[in-house]
Amino acid sequence: MATPAAPAAAPASPTSAPVAGAPGSVASDASASNIDQSLMPIAVLLDELKNENVKLRMHATRRLKTIAAALGPERTRCELLPFLMETIDDEDEVLLVLSDELGDFVGAVGGVDHAAALLEPLESLSMVEETCVRDRAVEALRRILATVVSESVDRGAALHASHLFPLLRRVATGDWFTSRISACALFACTYRGLPVQRVDLRTECLSLFKQLASDDTPMVRRAAASNLGDLARAVAEVEPSLIASELVPIFCELVDDEQDSVRLLVVENAAAVAALIIPGTAPVKVPPTIEEEAPAADAMAGDKTAAGSDAASGSGAAVATSEGGASEMSDGPNDAAPATTPVATSVVLVQDDDLLPQTPVEPNQQRDDFVLPVVRKFVADKSWRVRYMVADQLSDLCDALGARATRSELLPSFLRLLKDGEPEVRTAAAFKVTHIARRVAALESGPDASDVAGAELLTRDMLPVVRELVRDSSQHVRAALAGNIMGLAPVLGEAATASELLEMILILLKDDFPDVRLNVIARLDKVSFVMGMVSNELLPAIVELAEDRNWRVRLAIIEHMPLLARQLGADFFDGNTKLGSQCMHWLGDCVYSIRDAATVNLRALTEVFGVDWAKQHIVPQVLQQFASSTNYLYRMTALQSFGVLAAVLPAETVEKSFLPVIVERACKDPVPNIRFGAAKTLQQIIPYVRSVDVRDALIRPSLQTLASDGEKDKDVSFFAHQALASMPAAA
Repeated sequence: MATPAAPAAAPASPTSAPVAGAPGSVASDASASNIDQSLMPIAVLLDELKNENVKLRMHATRRLKTIAAALGPERTRCELLPFLMETIDDEDEVLLVLSDELGDFVGAVGGVDHAAALLEPLESLSMVEETCVRDRAVEALRRILATVVSESVDRGAALHASHLFPLLRRVATGDWFTSRISACALFACTYRGLPVQRVDLRTECLSLFKQLASDDTPMVRRAAASNLGDLARAVAEVEPSLIASELVPIFCELVDDEQDSVRLLVVENAAAVAALIIPGTAPVKVPPTIEEEAPAADAMAGDKTAAGSDAASGSGAAVATSEGGASEMSDGPNDAAPATTPVATSVVLVQDDDLLPQTPVEPNQQRDDFVLPVVRKFVADKSWRVRYMVADQLSDLCDALGARATRSELLPSFLRLLKDGEPEVRTAAAFKVTHIARRVAALESGPDASDVAGAELLTRDMLPVVRELVRDSSQHVRAALAGNIMGLAPVLGEAATASELLEMILILLKDDFPDVRLNVIARLDKVSFVMGMVSNELLPAIVELAEDRNWRVRLAIIEHMPLLARQLGADFFDGNTKLGSQCMHWLGDCVYSIRDAATVNLRALTEVFGVDWAKQHIVPQVLQQFASSTNYLYRMTALQSFGVLAAVLPAETVEKSFLPVIVERACKDPVPNIRFGAAKTLQQIIPYVRSVDVRDALIRPSLQTLASDGEKDKDVSFFAHQALASMPAAA
């Protein structure tokens, strides 16, 4: 083919194929006489790929597999793919579909042996301006690589080395920032798939990523920070020792980025990177020999403690801690702090003997020395968004760093976030109260007197700060705390809950903001032993929420009534008549969703308290509502209740209490809505009426009357016929 225009549909004779785009081709004349009629649909799709209508182009793009199947693998590679390359300037909607289709196109181009043919169009798509298209193209590349690797690991490695890595190099060094953003998402899969023996390519891969991490464009640095965790996991699978030597410096560089949007993404990946650092693999300088060390030892003899060294952690880097908690690590051999340099108190002082290379290093010390200064810096970051992200990720950091770091650094950092000046940060921290409390409670007491057990840490350090949040000025902070404070009760135990936590729960139950009270009530099932302590305070809170002006609040409290019933018991409902009457009052609410939920609630209460309780407290009131309501909507709700309750009440109650009211009153109601509601209810309760005589004597005649020609309303007649069709044949 001379040009990569729309490929012609396969002709009847291969030798008579018209040139694409030339006169007589399918792309220019879909009705050409020399085209087999069976291929006309393919020709139409090819024409639609060039149509001015965007929807038609999208439709044709979704059918690319059909076109490829008609053309065959070779013509797909040689004609269809070059033609698609010309459409990269199309509308974003079309390019999104194209990216999706190409990701599953390996079979259409001839299998994994020819999968490389798909990389070029996806490379072009990964450089476009629209973010969604770029993301979809990158995802398509990953799917193709996964398909090849699943077929053959050797072919996958060859594809990574010969085609994907050159592609990565091109997009990573592209002039336009969009290609460099896409490149950041490809490093992990590329590094993981490269052949083991190609150390040079893996080294260059990390070098390219380092360049992007220091790119002039903030959006590129954001992409690098976002994908740092994925790359760290890929490196850990191949060469774990490179995490500390190659990726930690990149991480430290991003930590100090001037853009808060970059720094908060670093926070997201901090736990992942920290968990992958292998003890003893941190970058270190070669320790000096005894002869080299002697002059320095003499110089330090006057004031040994002034020469803080980081050799105890194995890094050999001098550490200077700034006021904000950040640490600066020097890498060069001549960067060691002079003997007269004052050292921050947070730096662990070491003895001269610790500089010897054979001195063992505590397993987690290097990792902690890397991560904890970063956490301290982020907790004090000037951007509230970064502090927000730290609060959200702190529980993961506790898991990654372990008990010692949790006790010494992460718990104080968390308490500082709970006191943050920004309500958004305090809200994020309040959501994590239970998560952090569980990890702190698991701490065991240590040999040091200050290393108290986790339970004592909670009551001594965390609960005073939580008590302040109970009266926080932000309603969102209080709502977040109310949704999580109940989780502290199992951690603290019954005694500590009664003495420390109960007062806070009662304050939240009286909060002016309905969401706060609702969040407490919604989670009472998590701590059943608290129910008896707060039962007297629950009733006013429940009643107030039940009468809230916002119907969604009323709906939420209705949905929690079965939970409260199980926890409080029938005696509580019987002793507080206002609570029971409120359940019936919802049947007459002005909002249909409330009335509908109220009928479901009655069934749930029946299941919890039993049939006898329902026959005494629910059935009479539902019957009374139907009899006394002048508004047909409330009578409709009562009918709906009959049908719902029939499933949980004995057949005798249904036949003697509900059926006479439906047959004698509802079926003869002047409002058509009530009559067809009666037909629907009868259909609903038929399975629960055991007596054949009752069905034939009461239900069938009533439905026949409603279905007869004498009924003027078509809807009533329709539902009556439906109910009759569902009845068993008369005996």
